[in-house]
Amino acid sequence: MMAHMELATKNKLNVSLGDVIYYVNNGTKASQGDVQKVSKLKRGWSEEQLKYYFDDHGKYPDDSVTSMVQINCYMLDQSEIENNPEMKGDYNVPRAIATFNKRIEPLLVVFKEEIRDGLLVNKPEDRSFFTKDQCELINGVPFEEKDQDKLDEVLALSEGEIKYWEKRGLDPDYIYKLASEGWEELV
Repeated sequence: MMAHMELATKNKLNVSLGDVIYYVNNGTKASQGDVQKVSKLKRGWSEEQLKYYFDDHGKYPDDSVTSMVQINCYMLDQSEIENNPEMKGDYNVPRAIATFNKRIEPLLVVFKEEIRDGLLVNKPEDRSFFTKDQCELINGVPFEEKDQDKLDEVLALSEGEIKYWEKRGLDPDYIYKLASEGWEELV
C-alpha cells in the first residue's frame, strides 16, 4: 500500500503517469506510517479504530470486517503550496521528531559521551543546555567498540587486496616503502 495511491482512490482522482500528489502524515504516534493495514484485535476494535472506520465509511464495522486500511495522511493542493508557502497544518509531530533524531544520531559521535544522550530529545521542553567546554568536538570514541576499526586491522592487507596487487605485478607492501622512515612508530 502506498499513500499516494490510497489518497487518489479515496478522493476519486483521475491521475496519470507523472502526476504529483502532495500529502502530509497526520498520525498521532511516531509508529504510524502514512498508510497501514490494521487488523481487528482479539478483544475487538479499539475506540480510535472504530472512530476512524466510522469517519471513513459512515457506519461502524460489522463482525465480518477483520482488517482495514488506515490512512494517516491528507492531501495538499499544489496551488495552495505555491500560493501560501508559509502555510502551517496538522502533521505527525512525534514521527517528525523520531525521524529527525534517527538521522542526526550518527553525527553525535563527535561529542563527549557524557552529553551524547542529552542532545536528542522528544519534547523541546526536555532539552538540556551545555557549556562550550562540554561541546568540544572529539574523535576516536565510538558509540560501541564494534563501530571503531582497529588501526592494525585497517593497515593489514586482506587476501583480496594481496591478489589485486599481485595480479598487477606490484608488491602488496609497496605503499609502505613509499612512507617516510619511522612511520611505524607514529602509529
